[in-house]
Amino acid sequence: MRLIEPEHVPYLAALRYKDSGLRKRAQWEQVWEQQREEDRTGQRLDIKVPPKYTSADFLKHSYWSHRGKLDLPKERFISYPGASPEADGSLLLGWAGWAGWNHRDQADALVGMIRDRVENGGWAKEDPRFVPLLAGLREVLPWVHQWYGEYDEEWEGNPAEEFQAALETGRTERQLSESDLVNWRPEKKTRGRPKKSE
Repeated sequence: MRLIEPEHVPYLAALRYKDSGLRKRAQWEQVWEQQREEDRTGQRLDIKVPPKYTSADFLKHSYWSHRGKLDLPKERFISYPGASPEADGSLLLGWAGWAGWNHRDQADALVGMIRDRVENGGWAKEDPRFVPLLAGLREVLPWVHQWYGEYDEEWEGNPAEEFQAALETGRTERQLSESDLVNWRPEKKTRGRPKKSE
């Protein structure tokens, strides 16, 4: 595990960034959506350049060293903390970087994990561990719609529509709103010994 530790970056923004980084990420997401709108309409918009990231925006220095000021993925592995089945608590990893999984592959991995945890992983449908997985699917979907939004013969369907439906089903089954996914944060770890009750 020590060899892998500096080589992975988590799949979900809330697992990569501190609050300052999440605020910048939200600004980047707005810019990406404006760029997609320009592509759809052909109309030029006045798009403001979002702020660049600094090392202080990331939860770990290794994440910063792989992503840099523009948050470009250069890590070898995508990690899925907390997503392992009950029988195996080891850190799940997927292929990342330019030669690794594309956005469709990442969405497919998340949908497969969600399905597997219900069917084989020992998670109840309302398990809170599903929330970050669905949030991760929500984060990658705009890119899937952008690059894989048409019928694909090899896929035998439209990947974007399929994954969008999986997200909506996952949210409905767990009664989760869009803001539940956007606002999910990992539990903060407490340091030191718990205080004795008086």
